[in-house]
Amino acid sequence: MTTCLGCYKKLPNNQLRFCGKCASLLFEGRTVAPQLAFLLSDLPQEYQTLLIEAIKRTSISGVQFKASMRLVGNVLELSKETGELEYILKPPPRSLDLRNAEAVPANEHLTMQLARQVFKLNVAPCALLRFADGAPSAYLTRRFDVTPLGRRHQEDFAQIGQFSRATHGPNYKYDAASYEYVGELIRRYVAAAPLALDEFFRVILFNYLVGNGDAHLKNFSLYRLIEREEYVLTPAYDLLNTALHVDGENGLAMPLFKDDYETPSFAANAYLAYDDFAEFGRRLGLPARRVQKLLADIVGHDTAIQALLDRSCLPVGLRERYAAVVASRRQRLEYSFSKESRP
Repeated sequence: MTTCLGCYKKLPNNQLRFCGKCASLLFEGRTVAPQLAFLLSDLPQEYQTLLIEAIKRTSISGVQFKASMRLVGNVLELSKETGELEYILKPPPRSLDLRNAEAVPANEHLTMQLARQVFKLNVAPCALLRFADGAPSAYLTRRFDVTPLGRRHQEDFAQIGQFSRATHGPNYKYDAASYEYVGELIRRYVAAAPLALDEFFRVILFNYLVGNGDAHLKNFSLYRLIEREEYVLTPAYDLLNTALHVDGENGLAMPLFKDDYETPSFAANAYLAYDDFAEFGRRLGLPARRVQKLLADIVGHDTAIQALLDRSCLPVGLRERYAAVVASRRQRLEYSFSKESRP
């Protein structure tokens, strides 16, 4: 039996294709092969040039090159022309600064599937593809701002908050704001703010659980629905366990709170734990019972997480490392300093 490279579902009869659900999500039901018709070395020179950002910290997104693709009939083609179905292809990064760079596409795909399948988050449709020689996989995601009805206007939170290199320095994506401030922007611009803030809280919790240290301002966006002319949170994107590839991944990409605030828990232990996210949820305006329920949920599902890890395309050693990161974060999220310190 073969495996669907969209969701890891087993396929009968050794068929090299995507399952029906993934074909629908990604390709409007068309039969598209999971193997590209070209080699990694066949990518045009413009796609092989890395634009590494001159920033102090290592950013995985800063060392990945991306190729624009569109679906023509049943074939994915490299193209910068517009169409009804457009995609972004992300081959393995070519960087000496990243460990296990060849596994970045499999890592991102697994993390996106954990978010969608286990934690029921709204994420961009995605899959893994292989090059014509079967060598290293590339990550494919369908552009959610492109629809048969037209293009949705989309802005990330660096744009919405008017943060840039010129105004806030080279590390602006990480240092210019906090997740609490992003929550304030959501409340200001999204009509259905309570639902959006609930989803935002869940994504931040998930990022912490899986060790995503690259969830910066440009990795969260709003877009305007064409049919209703209102802004909503986009599906989550660029989710991966950065701890597998760079050193020093001990928290999140940005501060949780504004004004350098620290909870007594963080002041005592120097890591984010239950109390920090409980306070973060309160500041987002979420009901206390809802925050408690989401904190209880994020530390569960260990069996489902392991099952997806086992079916993933990550090498075995990295699966074990991924599981260890999740176990460590789960332990932190179960710890409450305020409860432990009570007489």
